Amino acid sequence: MSQPNVNDWSSLSRLFLVDCKSRNLAKTTISRYGKGLKKIEQLLKAQNLKWFDLTPDLLSHRLIPSMLNETSALRTVNCHLAILKAFFAFLVAEKYADCNIADGLKPFKTHLSLMHTFTDAHLMRLFAEPDRSTFTGFRNYMMMLVLLETGIRLSELTQLAITDILLDEEIVRVRQGKGRKARMVPIQQTVSHELQLYLLERGTLTTDRLWVTLDNRPFDEGGIRTMISRICKIANIQGVQCSCHTFRHTFAKKYLLNGGDIFSLKKILGHSRIEITEMYVELFSRDLQTQHEKYSPLEQMIQEFPSIFIESEVKRG
Repeated sequence: MSQPNVNDWSSLSRLFLVDCKSRNLAKTTISRYGKGLKKIEQLLKAQNLKWFDLTPDLLSHRLIPSMLNETSALRTVNCHLAILKAFFAFLVAEKYADCNIADGLKPFKTHLSLMHTFTDAHLMRLFAEPDRSTFTGFRNYMMMLVLLETGIRLSELTQLAITDILLDEEIVRVRQGKGRKARMVPIQQTVSHELQLYLLERGTLTTDRLWVTLDNRPFDEGGIRTMISRICKIANIQGVQCSCHTFRHTFAKKYLLNGGDIFSLKKILGHSRIEITEMYVELFSRDLQTQHEKYSPLEQMIQEFPSIFIESEVKRG
């Protein structure tokens, strides 16, 4: 094998991506790294910079400002910074660089973006749209039901196998979540019963994938994404992003509003850090405040035993 041109960003990028594959990183992660490295290469060329000439000062005062000029999305810039850190860590490990000059870069603080959620009225219209007397209609209904019940991601929904549906234990097993981490997600009686009916309708096939098309092939991500979008359009869902991730946000919101705790929610959603789950609490704080007004233990006691508190006010007076 020919030696790579250590002065060439593209050659080293290819080596880095091969290393990512050898470490069995997710395809989506590798794809994101590849696109990010190409973009950074374009920025370097525009600034007439070579990667081996870069210093922490040049990164901070030339490359990063050019990133900010390219996009107003700080999350995109933060993604590029994370890619730089990973790439230079690889260069140091492979002895192509002496030090990780990106190691000291800190991400920009970003404002929390609005998380779209479905209202109860939206959900009623969505669940009413599929014709459950047909296989595809019942399948589409079941997928939306599972999304709302579990909060799993589109990729996780797509990869479910029939052996991942543990009806006796009322659990859905996610074999490869984000970061290739497995987890168990609970389901309740209604979804468990409906899944049992779906499995009977699906029958025995050569594929073990749970969701299949009419020609008995696995239903892929693109097909599911299109299906959700089509149902939303027919159901006239407006003012909210129509996607599988909106079901995930809706699950999280309803879970918290119904009294679920943040640590259980973290485990169910498969978040790597509690800070990610805490974003839901911050974003839905007003809804939680309204819910607390309804179910405050003290307010409930005042309604049940008003005389106790009235007596306290009389004594003070």
